[in-house]
Amino acid sequence: MSKKLVEAIRFRDAMFYACTGRAFDGKRAAEIGLIKFAVPGDCLRQETVALTVELMDKNPEVLRATKNALRAVRTMSDDQAFDYLAAKASEIKLRDKENAYHHGIKQFIDDKTYKPTFSAYDRERASQE
Repeated sequence: MSKKLVEAIRFRDAMFYACTGRAFDGKRAAEIGLIKFAVPGDCLRQETVALTVELMDKNPEVLRATKNALRAVRTMSDDQAFDYLAAKASEIKLRDKENAYHHGIKQFIDDKTYKPTFSAYDRERASQE
């Protein structure tokens, strides 16, 4: 548990809470980076559903690859990370039955209509191309 805590939050915060044993609430957990954000209990379901809908609008192959890549490259050198990501991009292209990877890249680079952090992947538009 200690290793995961040190990986998840700043070392000073990990040291403080590990040594003092102090408890903290969701707001403090968000402040120290242990969780992304905290919401009041009465808003939890609404926020969870909103996040779920947002993630469901994304291309599942790209999400899977992104999560795996971030986990993998975390401890790699720049050269190792570049090689790993290039290999994984090739793998995604082979597995992508809807050709969504190609269309997502086209929307992002050529059309300037897809911003991964600001809008949903347009499945309908990609299927029409």
